[in-house]
Amino acid sequence: TRRSSDLKIWFWVIVTLQVIFVLKMVHDTYFNDRWATRYNVRSRETVVKNINYALESNDFSGTALVIRNHKVLLHKGYGQQNASRKNGVDTLYNIASIEKSMTSVMVAKLIQEGKLDYATKLAEFYPSIPNAKNITIRNMLTMTSGLEAASDPEKTLSEKALANYYAKHVVVDPRKGWGYDAINFHLLAGIITQLTHQSYSTSFNTLVNLKNQVNVMVMPDFSNPQVAVSYHKNGQPFANPRYVYRNEIGTGSFFMTAGDLYRYFSALVNGEILPMKTVKELFKTVPHSVYAGGVYHNKLYYRGHGILQGYEPSIIFNKKAGNAVVLLGNRRGKTTTMKLTNSIYSLVNQTPYLGGNTY
Repeated sequence: TRRSSDLKIWFWVIVTLQVIFVLKMVHDTYFNDRWATRYNVRSRETVVKNINYALESNDFSGTALVIRNHKVLLHKGYGQQNASRKNGVDTLYNIASIEKSMTSVMVAKLIQEGKLDYATKLAEFYPSIPNAKNITIRNMLTMTSGLEAASDPEKTLSEKALANYYAKHVVVDPRKGWGYDAINFHLLAGIITQLTHQSYSTSFNTLVNLKNQVNVMVMPDFSNPQVAVSYHKNGQPFANPRYVYRNEIGTGSFFMTAGDLYRYFSALVNGEILPMKTVKELFKTVPHSVYAGGVYHNKLYYRGHGILQGYEPSIIFNKKAGNAVVLLGNRRGKTTTMKLTNSIYSLVNQTPYLGGNTY
């Protein structure tokens, strides 16, 4: 009948609209910023122009470094380092949570030296923490420990006092599975210093001995003309009290240039800091977690991201760091550096964004 025919038409109209809606959601989720897959880019000049367009149109403020086939495509600053100086290739930025990679490497080095094991229990160092006898070093490196900070200190603490603070201000849920919380790395930093009998920064210089020198400012010196001021989105500078960074030892106190951050990760994934067998063991993920060794893992690439006091660093690189995008930001633009990094990586590699995760 005519009525049944009309119902069939409307049925297929609705199904078609639903399919279009789902495809759009998939497109926006996996391809991220759509300009990144709009162009068929062949020449180097066109690639650089489109990267510039992406950064400038999103009001990116910071330093960008783009590597393709182990060669620099783009390395330049955008926006203001401070009121009188523009960001450049030598500008230093806080790397926030990306520092957890350095903490992870120090743990791996201690394991390599036989002073620790991935199966070592947290209870050996902090027995007062509930369920510590069932939490391993591997659990902490992959954020599957069930640990959660109950509070954060609001004054400057020594490194030992900082780790002890978190040992006392912790909530534990063994059923939690994967759950990102910096307390895992605050405690790992405490374990490192217990084993080395040195400060965290001295331990870093001792354990992470690079053939090609990578410069790290272990604690911000805001009188240094190379250090970027961080800004709120409205343009007002952050106050940046010193205790914020003192209390991020192992989790976000380091300042680096984009070039040095890239050189660090390139050295790591090419066996220049740890033997490749050790790197693979450090990067081993566990069920329900794509995080290990301070970075997020995908079959084709690694990704790091952080945010602290207006600084937002992001990095994405393939398995040998031959292709990489590093964005170190000091003021939020129209979108996050994470989304920009994903989009630029897709553009440079002429592939769709393969992530789909929101980390």
